[in-house]
Amino acid sequence: MRRLSLFAAAMAVALAGPVSGAAWAQPAKGAPAALERVREVMADRFRNLKLTGDPDRDFAELLIASYEQSLFLAKAQLDYGGDRQLRETAQKIQDEQQQKIDALKEWQVRNRQSDYRPQPNQTPSGQGPLDRQAQAGGSAQPASPSPAPASPAKPVANTPLVSGTVQKVDEASGKVTLDHERIPNIDMDAMTMAYRVADPAILKGVKAGDRVRFSADRVNGQLAITRIQKAR
Repeated sequence: MRRLSLFAAAMAVALAGPVSGAAWAQPAKGAPAALERVREVMADRFRNLKLTGDPDRDFAELLIASYEQSLFLAKAQLDYGGDRQLRETAQKIQDEQQQKIDALKEWQVRNRQSDYRPQPNQTPSGQGPLDRQAQAGGSAQPASPSPAPASPAKPVANTPLVSGTVQKVDEASGKVTLDHERIPNIDMDAMTMAYRVADPAILKGVKAGDRVRFSADRVNGQLAITRIQKAR
């Protein structure tokens, strides 16, 4: 009788499978509703995006939207998913896509400056599918030459200080990620973004979670933090 009891107990455990593994594989509560929300937001993101007619600006805006969708989906996986490989993939997406978004938003800021001049590596050929279609109808216009690039801007000494919170400090690459209010002198809206620093020394003593006051400007044609101090 004792042998039968032990056998029955062993079979019950075998049929049930590893307890920890089964629990780990179960989706978190609320996952279906969250993923449905992800799908709705992803569908609306492109539908509501306004295009300007400028191919460079529209490309940047559409690409940012695409990357943000990937981030939104990756966050849902990290919040609700259980598979280790997929969670690692989601984390990699978050790390890589955010950097790409930051670079594109930095370009958008430069592009809005009144003295910005594009620096293409070649003159647009006007030979895309839509261009060829227009040429067949006789309405295509030759591409106009690009204006000469502007000389690099020097940082302004009296740039305003704005408030923000440090999200991440990367001294090795000379960057700091800030969640900040609007930066008026460069016409940048409030957002969270990684910035280069004009001098790596200004990151000394700065850590994630610090509330700071900082200034930003274009240095040698690139957006950079020129000053940062802890808020009182």
